[in-house]
Amino acid sequence: MKFIVAFLLLVPFNIFAEEYIVTGEYQGKNIYVQNPLSEDKVNFCTEYVYLNDELVVRFPKTSAYEIDLEELSVGDPLVIRIVHKLGCTPKIINPQVIRTKSKFQFLSINADDNEISWMTSGEYEGGIFYVEKYVQSEWIVDKSVYGKGNFGTNQYSVSPEYFAGDNKLRIKYTTENGHTFYSNIFDHYSTMDPISFHPTMVSDKIYLSRRTDFQVLDPSGKLMTKGNSDVINCTSLNEGLYYLIIENRQEKFFKK
Repeated sequence: MKFIVAFLLLVPFNIFAEEYIVTGEYQGKNIYVQNPLSEDKVNFCTEYVYLNDELVVRFPKTSAYEIDLEELSVGDPLVIRIVHKLGCTPKIINPQVIRTKSKFQFLSINADDNEISWMTSGEYEGGIFYVEKYVQSEWIVDKSVYGKGNFGTNQYSVSPEYFAGDNKLRIKYTTENGHTFYSNIFDHYSTMDPISFHPTMVSDKIYLSRRTDFQVLDPSGKLMTKGNSDVINCTSLNEGLYYLIIENRQEKFFKK
């Protein structure tokens, strides 16, 4: 299997990090990671390590560390996500110990204003593709497609729901037996007009220029309300500053 290495920008309230993803199968040995210093030459690069979405390592303060895989059974699929600081990159020293025999691969991916299309080979029966976009520090599913399951070449396309401006996307493929494969991250710039809103001094409602997913956060980052609409009811909010998340951007407004 070709290892998929994905880098992405996380921006949760001005905390900057990147993510390094490796997928494979447990072969009976643990993973070892080289952990360089960050740009400040004081702290180490790695912040968190997730094994199959479970946090297993937090802020390791050593130049190398071990990811314990012994709770898995030989042959179990795994996804390792290493969240690390900007300007440095941890390195898995022994990636060969989780290399899988799978022949699945993404052959090509293309994105334009009307569709995202991709080509694969080596599929499993019963697999599902998820087109994911990066929204406020996390990947969310935009579209899903059932795989054709043919071992030869397969083609797919979906009509995406882009944000105005830059869009960061990837495709995840999952199989019935638990294997997960990620495409390389790709970008598409949409020339549609950005969504606008009014007012910024709110008595009861916010009006958006078109329907979209939204979140309203208080200054501490607590989620106050979310939904999909072109009108946001704010009557339950107390007076003060709030943040409106639309189109993967953060705007301020005040409740009167």
